[in-house]
Amino acid sequence: MSDTAKVLPNEIRTCSWTGCGRISHSLLGERWLCLDHFVEFSYRRMNVIRRVVDDRDHNRELLNDAHVFLSQVVAQTTQLATQIRPLDPKLRKLLLALSTSAAELFSQVRRDPRVPRRIGCLLRLGMAAPEISEQCCTVNVSLRGACLQLNSPQRAGREVTLERLDTHQSARARIAWVKDTSDNRFLAGVEILDAEDFWGFGSVAEIAPSAARTA
Repeated sequence: MSDTAKVLPNEIRTCSWTGCGRISHSLLGERWLCLDHFVEFSYRRMNVIRRVVDDRDHNRELLNDAHVFLSQVVAQTTQLATQIRPLDPKLRKLLLALSTSAAELFSQVRRDPRVPRRIGCLLRLGMAAPEISEQCCTVNVSLRGACLQLNSPQRAGREVTLERLDTHQSARARIAWVKDTSDNRFLAGVEILDAEDFWGFGSVAEIAPSAARTA
C-alpha cells in the first residue's frame, strides 16, 4: 500500500500548490497535491525529463531522480484512478493517459547507454523504388538506437530504412525525435525496430565499459 493510501483515511491534507488549499489526494515527492495539480505537476516535470533524456550530454544523476519520480507517478495514477470514489470518467481517462505516458518515459530513462561512434549510413524514406534517400552519419549509437546527423529535417514518428554503408546491413527504424542545430543541420534520434545488434556490439558487456568511459 502506498503512503498516500495509508495517510489519507486518518488525516485530511490540503494541496501545497500556492493559492490552492483544496483537499489533497496524492503525495508526490514531498508535496501533497490535489488531483488537478497532481496532473499538472506531473506533466510539467515529465516535460523537463524528456529534455534531459534528449540531451546527448545529459546528467546521469538527474535521470536517476527521474526514475524514482516516474515510478511514483505510475503507481499513484493507477491507484487514484481505481480507488477514489466518485471520480469523473474524464478525469479517470486523464489519469490513465498520464500513467501510460509516465511508463513510456520510464522506459526511455532506462534505455541502453549511448557510445560515441561515427558510422556512415543511408536513410531511406520510402518503400517504393526509386526510394528517396539521404546519406548521413551517426553521432552516437546504442544497442537499439542511434543519434544521426542529417542535412534535412525529418518527421518524428516516421518509419524509415537505415542502411550501414560499411556492412550494407539494413534495418527498419523509427524517428523518435528531431532537433535543429545551429549549423543548418539536424540531429535525429532513431529506434531500431527489427535488428537485435545492428551496430555490432556483440553483447551488453562490450558496450558498458565504453559508455562508462564517456560519461
